[in-house]
This record gives sequence, structure tokens and C-alpha cells, in this order.
Amino acid sequence: MKIITNNQYRHILYFHELEQDEQDELKDSYNTVQESSFFRYRGRVYDLNEFMSVNNALNQRGAPHEMYGWHGYHNESFFSSIVFKYSECGESVRVGLAIS
Repeated sequence: MKIITNNQYRHILYFHELEQDEQDELKDSYNTVQESSFFRYRGRVYDLNEFMSVNNALNQRGAPHEMYGWHGYHNESFFSSIVFKYSECGESVRVGLAIS
């Protein structure tokens, strides 16, 4: 697995900070959309609540798993996922593309 990132942090956004067309697209998806937090990556808005938590366990040989240190992932396809990790302040995320 290879993780591609430019190591730039992206601000965590709340529903009221999204563009009107982004709000319109998301508001019919589920009832708690206004309580969610988002970030923009590669021209798309991602909801942090849709990401699965990464288990930072070691593999069978005692080495860190490929996603060690990342906080969450969201599958894009069978071969790729979006991964993120929170900044130390928790107000932004570093985002990457994991490719297998």
C-alpha cells in the first residue's frame, strides 16, 4: 500500500461554512448533516463522520501497519481510500490517498 499526500493541512469545516451548492447536495443525505464536520479534498467535500477509524495495531511481525498514525479512512474504490489524520490542535486534517 502506498499513501500519497502533500502534507498540507485542510481546515475542518462546519455545515454553515460550506458553499450553498455543497449544502444543497448534502442536506438531503441524512438528518444530522448540520452536526457534521467536513473538509475539502481534490474538488470534493468529505464528511468526517463517514470515515472508519484506523486501528493503529502492529502487524503479525511487530511492524506498524501501513496506515499506522492515520486516524481514519474512507474507501473510494476497491483499490483506493482517502485517509486523514488530525492536527495537534484538532482544527485541521492532513489528507492522503492510499493506493494498493
